[in-house]
Amino acid sequence: MKYEFSKSEKKIVRQVIETGLQRDFESCILDIDQIIQQWKSKKLDNRAAYHKIFGKVKANDKYIARMYDDLRGSTYMMVLQGLLANKTITEADLGGFSETTRNAILNMQSTFTFAIISSS
Repeated sequence: MKYEFSKSEKKIVRQVIETGLQRDFESCILDIDQIIQQWKSKKLDNRAAYHKIFGKVKANDKYIARMYDDLRGSTYMMVLQGLLANKTITEADLGGFSETTRNAILNMQSTFTFAIISSS
């Protein structure tokens, strides 16, 4: 189902998506920091630490590209649903939207989540 955001809401969408992107960056950096702490405490040797860091960055880069590349008005709803499903953003992050839009996002997100669970 296609949802048309108003011009002012598109600005909010971009802000919410940026919040999600920053959280995804932070999550990856924190994971890398844990790997570095294991390396510093000699629980990982240089090779293992390097490979874990490289793998984490590569996997995160693929995820970032899938979620955030080629953003357009027609994909905003799908991106918001994905970010909610991944728990990257929360309902609280949707506070800037009108009640109608917020309900549309949450209702579509519930359907999206149900479809994922049902297909498992």
